[in-house]
Amino acid sequence: MTLPDSDATASAPASRRRHPRWRKVAIVLGVTLSVLLVAGGVAGFLLYRHLEGNITELDVSEALGTDRPTKEPRAQEDENEPLNILVMGSDTRQGQGVGYGSAGVITGARSDTTMLLHLPADRKSALAVSIPRDTVVDIPECKTETGVYPAHRERFNAAFSIGGPACTIKTVESLTDVYIDHFIVVDFQGFEGIVEALGGVDVCLPEPIVEPKSGLNLPAGVSTVSGDQALAYVRLRAYGSGSDISRIDRQQAFMSSVVEKAKSSGTLLNPVKLVRFLDAATKSLTTDPGLSNLNELRQLAQQVRSIPTKDITFMTTPWLVNPEDPNTVVWNEAKTDKLWLALQTDDEYPPPAPEPDVIDGEPLTALPSTISVRVLNGSQTDGAATEAAAELTRAGYNVVAVDTAESSDFLSTVVRYEYSTDAARTLTAAVSGSTRVKRAGLGTIVEVVVGADWQGVDRVVVKKPPASGVRTANENICKTQA
Repeated sequence: MTLPDSDATASAPASRRRHPRWRKVAIVLGVTLSVLLVAGGVAGFLLYRHLEGNITELDVSEALGTDRPTKEPRAQEDENEPLNILVMGSDTRQGQGVGYGSAGVITGARSDTTMLLHLPADRKSALAVSIPRDTVVDIPECKTETGVYPAHRERFNAAFSIGGPACTIKTVESLTDVYIDHFIVVDFQGFEGIVEALGGVDVCLPEPIVEPKSGLNLPAGVSTVSGDQALAYVRLRAYGSGSDISRIDRQQAFMSSVVEKAKSSGTLLNPVKLVRFLDAATKSLTTDPGLSNLNELRQLAQQVRSIPTKDITFMTTPWLVNPEDPNTVVWNEAKTDKLWLALQTDDEYPPPAPEPDVIDGEPLTALPSTISVRVLNGSQTDGAATEAAAELTRAGYNVVAVDTAESSDFLSTVVRYEYSTDAARTLTAAVSGSTRVKRAGLGTIVEVVVGADWQGVDRVVVKKPPASGVRTANENICKTQA
């Protein structure tokens, strides 16, 4: 859809327009979380006033109107409120100060990065959900600087260009029914200073990259980047699959590295590094009135900075390729509905997995669906193997054959394996009273020999691998990057 003349990007000054659309997921949440995590260390009245003066305030309440989601009340009067903070990236801070924009519109700005940061009431964790810019969604009617833009279906990042933070907030609230308490817009012009103030940030590449246009030249493995190299890294396009989703995965790892570095003692305990970082970061922020006061940010920071990095989770909205346009995506509503409900009710997401069953002091790790089973009748009961195979199939196991054992004198059921130790452990736990025996010649097949004591198949709980597209801030920088 072509935007009308009121499109905010149409008025972008030439110095801004020549920049391509950067994928800056890493900068957006990395800066936001880092400010919250270290702002509690600010001391000194003059420094305090200076940093507060760096932050630009933007009131979008009029543009949002009153038709908004209902916010869940606090469970107890003395409990913190769960907070939802929408974090957006912008490539301009045109008109800083009083004239920063009307109706919540930032003139001449565009945003390719949006994240919903959820802080639960207990402040023991944080969840950051990336919304890919190329997600096709229904954008509601939004106010612009010249009038009203009608509701329409478009790529998600168009909302910011149409009506700035207010239109992006309205779009997110209309799609998710999640109330947005605060917003933060991060400007990228100060990004190099932010990374330099941290002393550089670790990135990881599975193979070397040489990009002549930006001057990016990095070997395979872990490198520390700063300044223009850091900027070139987050702008990197022709790498891996080149898709928006793959860039988000890579940049979420970058965010983890930024958060880890900002929380390190080298930043927190070094007054010079701390002041440089906060000065650079606050200059890049535009917020709603509720967060523009540094004291408000500081109070929130005191609550947030105790969150362990292992409990800060990054994920991308579950998505599917858009059947109408393979260059875009749509939400996997069966999954996103559960995600938004969890945020509405302040429930843990991803939901905690049940504790796995333990055999020989170790949790089970092989899922039933990954186990190929040959079922043999070793008892004197006709049809025992066929019945056992049916039970195993209903329980999710992959039964590949049913046969007769070399003997009908098995008093107890036996699980036999050669290489598939984890699979055999799962089956031994599922088949009560069975014993596990190693036997050559089976390869990856696991045999269940039904004995006279067959008692059926019990449900087992297996330790599941991390969900795809989900990582925590303490995970190795090289995890899942491509």
